Amino acid sequence: MFASYMFDDKSGDDEFERIVQGISGRYNRNGLTVKTGEIFPNDAAPVVLIENGVPVIYLMKWGFCKPKGEGLVATAKSETAYQRRMFASPLARRRCVIPSTGFYDWDKDDGQTNGKILFNTADSAMLYMAGLYTEYKTHNNKEPLASRFVILTQPANEDFNGLHSRMPVILYKDEIRRWLTDMPYAKTIMSRDTVRLIRTAA
Repeated sequence: MFASYMFDDKSGDDEFERIVQGISGRYNRNGLTVKTGEIFPNDAAPVVLIENGVPVIYLMKWGFCKPKGEGLVATAKSETAYQRRMFASPLARRRCVIPSTGFYDWDKDDGQTNGKILFNTADSAMLYMAGLYTEYKTHNNKEPLASRFVILTQPANEDFNGLHSRMPVILYKDEIRRWLTDMPYAKTIMSRDTVRLIRTAA
């Protein structure tokens, strides 16, 4: 599965700027800012939730904590998430959306790594990934971000051309609210054919 994604837009996209400004307004007083560029597990990144019926943007860290502090879980298989203790409750009650400007996978040939490939949608500078979130207890409130997210994945389509067997569950922008509020609809998203992608060398 992909190991990082991009949150960086040099074209001045209005939606990207709205997300950055929303995070700045909410977190600047805590000394937190939006990281732009390549996002890795354990980085803090913007996440969209539903609050009082309205989509809102928060910062969360990427990756659920494994039991006994054994590292992080960055992704969850959409086909089996409802069966896993770590993911079942978040899938039912705490779905989220991770805005990005594309995600990365490695181009490999005969076991050799040739470079990174950036995947995005053809019709938008933004790519929205379906996710789940949960909250962890903090020690003496020293951790300003107690919430963490994982990205849901599904079998990769032909756009990957054998690069990898999994890809993120991708949402169109007009599906975001229903993904966050409508569980039966969310199930159809997780089981449908994957969104077509374009790929460029990073």
